[in-house]
Amino acid sequence: MTIGEALKQTRLRAGLTQKEMAAGIITPSAYSKIERGVHSVDAEVLISILSEHHFDVTGFFAQLNFQTSKEEPNFELLNQISFAQNKKDLETLDKISAQVKKDGKIPFNIEFRLQDAYAWVLHSNKMVTPEMKKKIKSLILNKEWDRPTYHYLSQAIILLDIDDAYYYVDSAFKAFHKNKIQDTFTLQFVALIAVNFLNCCYHQHASNAYAKRAIDFLRSLPLDPVIGFYSIIATYYEALFDNDQETKDMVVKILKKSGYLPLIQDTLD
Repeated sequence: MTIGEALKQTRLRAGLTQKEMAAGIITPSAYSKIERGVHSVDAEVLISILSEHHFDVTGFFAQLNFQTSKEEPNFELLNQISFAQNKKDLETLDKISAQVKKDGKIPFNIEFRLQDAYAWVLHSNKMVTPEMKKKIKSLILNKEWDRPTYHYLSQAIILLDIDDAYYYVDSAFKAFHKNKIQDTFTLQFVALIAVNFLNCCYHQHASNAYAKRAIDFLRSLPLDPVIGFYSIIATYYEALFDNDQETKDMVVKILKKSGYLPLIQDTLD
């Protein structure tokens, strides 16, 4: 995936126009040319644009490493799915699903993104097919625990039943601690696995022991600004599972004031 494609996908997920994305850092015309691959972009300008919108800089660059190139024939369709997921637009997801089924055999990456989008919007894996669950488990089992695999699990975890999810999450945590190479990208991906797993635990009514495993793991990670937010989220989920209303209200207040409340909105009464 090119930088321009990754910018476009990130912008569409956030529901921004090109002018809004440029944010006065560069002109909308210059930004448009970057998206289209006509012009390159200076690293400092790129990071300024991402930071202006509070986008995950690490996750953005991960797209360049782990997603397919501009030759990907379904690039625009994947963008549409991501945009609908971000907007929690089930109607659009239904339309996309109906269209791809009408077109014939659905490529695995499209089927995966569709089922993943439905699951995150509905906070349920009830629409996930047994074939998809089996495929995901097979893919993870056949890979070494490395940066791409951690990233994949962080996104696919919601598609699995909670007991299966716990098995892979626990394996990922053990592999991370065993591996002495713990770069910033990897650190962020395993932290995201823990946070997303906690969300799954909440919605699938998992035992507190499952949630505690993820919380303890997050607390065991080295102090690093890139995962500071995940530690706060861990504190929130710990309070949620322990029925600690005082701590829960305190974290909610902080997240609300910081503009990040939508990230836990689905867990609020």
